[in-house]
Amino acid sequence: MKVSITMTGLRVGAASIKINPPMGARKGGFRLFGEPISSIDDDIELGVAVFQSMGVTVALIACDLGSATTEEANEFRDLVADILKIDRSQVLFNLSHNHSSPFLKRNNGSPVSDEDFALTDAYQRDLINKIVDCTKLALQSMKDARMASAWGSADLNIYRREWNGQQDILGEVIGYRVDDSVGVIRFDNLDGSAILTLFRYSCHPVVNGAASPTLSADFPGPARRLIEEKVGGLAFFLQGCGGNLNPQVGIGYERDCSESVYRVGTALGAEVVRLALGINTHRYQSERTTLNGVPNILFKPWHQRSDHPEVTLAGAQEILPFKFSPLPDESYLLQEEEKWRKEVQERIARNALTWEIRIARATHAWTVATLKRLKDPNPTCDFIAQALRIGDVVLVGLGVEAFFETGETIRKQSPWPNTFVLGYSNGTIMYLPRKEDFPKDGWKWPNTHALPDLLPQVYCLPALWHPDSESEAVAAALRVLDRVR
Repeated sequence: MKVSITMTGLRVGAASIKINPPMGARKGGFRLFGEPISSIDDDIELGVAVFQSMGVTVALIACDLGSATTEEANEFRDLVADILKIDRSQVLFNLSHNHSSPFLKRNNGSPVSDEDFALTDAYQRDLINKIVDCTKLALQSMKDARMASAWGSADLNIYRREWNGQQDILGEVIGYRVDDSVGVIRFDNLDGSAILTLFRYSCHPVVNGAASPTLSADFPGPARRLIEEKVGGLAFFLQGCGGNLNPQVGIGYERDCSESVYRVGTALGAEVVRLALGINTHRYQSERTTLNGVPNILFKPWHQRSDHPEVTLAGAQEILPFKFSPLPDESYLLQEEEKWRKEVQERIARNALTWEIRIARATHAWTVATLKRLKDPNPTCDFIAQALRIGDVVLVGLGVEAFFETGETIRKQSPWPNTFVLGYSNGTIMYLPRKEDFPKDGWKWPNTHALPDLLPQVYCLPALWHPDSESEAVAAALRVLDRVR
């Protein structure tokens, strides 16, 4: 285990709050997941952490929700920023990308049906109030603190982009390289008692599968409980770059997936506990010396720390307009608009499966929105890269479903030895494949209903990103990392 210690004059406050929806609220999926929640396996939570030093304040929001648009994420960040009287760039919002959580009103740009709107609207208004309450509780809990970080690994995820001829399917590729790194940041009182443990891992939270009607925090839930029990304080999960990584146990096919959720979460939590308990912020070991003057018995005695120096806190963000791959032409879209308008009506009339109706509605909405976008000769969509510095540790958030290789590239090229790369941050605008992840001849229209072809329709964006977008995102991330020096 590699451990790095930072002594700080930091003040840290943290609070968490349950954000369970009312029963009957729908999950956020389209083909999979997306059915109404009928019972609770595990509470879902939202946490706010506030960090202060040398007159500077930064904050972190971590939650068990699956997705949010950039607009929704900015609203949440602004709520916290207004209370703390800081700039939005100093607040990072990270989603666990949990597939067993409710969707929000904007629903990634796809339409919310009338029957879902009332519950979703009420839930989101309550969520806003809870973010405010949680931030105030975090402020009330501020304590003098020290911090340290460590890295380990957990063999729990698997590469999920499997090729079958020319079709990219959602499967598993045994033996394919993955990012199994586990990052831990521990914040303690000056006496060494834990205030907050942040832990980062890259993996889709889909252990609680699509057949399950339950609310669940998925594997981060039991991981969090174990850490809080064994380390103390609160624990917040941070989602890494898991766009092409699934849990090794797969997407649960059972209606009751609680055993698998417990196993995966506890295994991850055990590694975090191992790392966190190996960190000492309040004491240090001096050079080896004899024990009680007995010759040839040499150990390193522990000594209490008394210093509490200040640390640097900083936040920076960059908004980069992503370009799209070529959009489908108008004649094709007009045909698709008519086709899917009729398809929605036909599927409702024959009482089709609910996921079939959802897909038809989403695809029709996409045709309408994309026809409007054709009026813009150079359509773009804003991507946010953000860096949040806390002492010698920097969190860098990407507003996309990033592939693990992107996270590794940023971490390798970062000027900071302790760089925690996060996807699903400050909203999620779509998957971000690298240029080499595109099929040889590119993704073409008409799309089939399989990953990643369906993604523009799900996110109601006109097309996939231009193939150079991933390299541009890496460059933007490196620029904001440099700005918080």
